[in-house]
Amino acid sequence: MEDNKFFRFVWRFNAIVIMASGLLAIAVLAFAAIEIVRSTTRDRQGINIVNVDDDSSSSQDWELGNLREVDGTTYLMVPLYSDQSYTQSYYSKSTRSTRNYLFLDSETGKSKWLFANNDYLIASDRLISETNNKTNNSGESKPVIAVLYHLIKKDTNGDGRLTNDDSMTIAFTHYNGNDYQEVVSGVDRFLGYKVLNANSLLILYQRDGIAYSAKVSLDNFALSNEKEIAK
Repeated sequence: MEDNKFFRFVWRFNAIVIMASGLLAIAVLAFAAIEIVRSTTRDRQGINIVNVDDDSSSSQDWELGNLREVDGTTYLMVPLYSDQSYTQSYYSKSTRSTRNYLFLDSETGKSKWLFANNDYLIASDRLISETNNKTNNSGESKPVIAVLYHLIKKDTNGDGRLTNDDSMTIAFTHYNGNDYQEVVSGVDRFLGYKVLNANSLLILYQRDGIAYSAKVSLDNFALSNEKEIAK
């Protein structure tokens, strides 16, 4: 009799354990399913992606960003961002990209846009000064001489977007946004730059799989001494 009670107890205990394990497994599977649904249907945000397809399901908003001081000058740079939202299959996507710059003279209040339209993607930009010149050992910032831009102007890979995967154009302006000049196009990668002196800049870049170096005049942004870098 005692044996029967013991076996009934063991059977009930096993049944409870099995039921609890089953409920736990169901809960885990339900949680995983919810997370998968959330992951596949939530909004996804990208940076430096401009959708150029003529798609009526997409929308675009414009927004000014935070100002940047152009060191050693009275000028400020204010970025113009585009926020694009569109639905792609089972999820929605939004992208935020720099499309233009407003140059503002803080003393006179005069302003001008870098571009007359907002068709390009400004992938990145650099404020060029003599601060990293070898002869400058004071550690103090020197006035900005020029601004270097990495631009994506065309959808060169045909994916319907302007991104860093497309060919790049390297361009310059003076610190106030004037004298815009494109110096190299069809660039695969920009490898860096070095300020040689107040009038000259060395740039390194890759085009069609070949690395090049060249000098850029900081007076008129003329390109010179373009040379293929030996492998």
